[in-house]
Amino acid sequence: MKLTTIIIDDSNIQRFTTANLVSKHHNLELIGSYQDPLAGLNAVNILAPDLLILDVEMPGLNGFEVLDRLNCNCQVILYSTRQEFVLNAFQYQPVKAYLTKPLQISRFEQAVQKAVKNQSLRKSVKRTLKTLVAMEPIARAS
Repeated sequence: MKLTTIIIDDSNIQRFTTANLVSKHHNLELIGSYQDPLAGLNAVNILAPDLLILDVEMPGLNGFEVLDRLNCNCQVILYSTRQEFVLNAFQYQPVKAYLTKPLQISRFEQAVQKAVKNQSLRKSVKRTLKTLVAMEPIARAS
């Protein structure tokens, strides 16, 4: 299963490094990479990716302000150079992982596998619900 992925990070070096990790990962498909958090937010709300990889500290809109304005049901991996944001990060339902920069490949892989597992579960639940909705109601015995 491939998760469509968007990256929002104001750091060119970190964004390119993350894009390289995403592009090489067999479970991820990079559909956008944005330096400007507002442009990235607009893209996320239009394209509705499966996964958003989001920097916390950015000018204009920080990562938490981006999360406050999300209008799609994507999973989020938040990352920053500082640990102090981790408790706040998990106050947001879409956040599935918090990583520190520079990214460790093993931690990145764990976060991606968690997102893949969650996405697979989401799809399974949707299929089950569609099946249940499509079933004809059982006639009650008199």
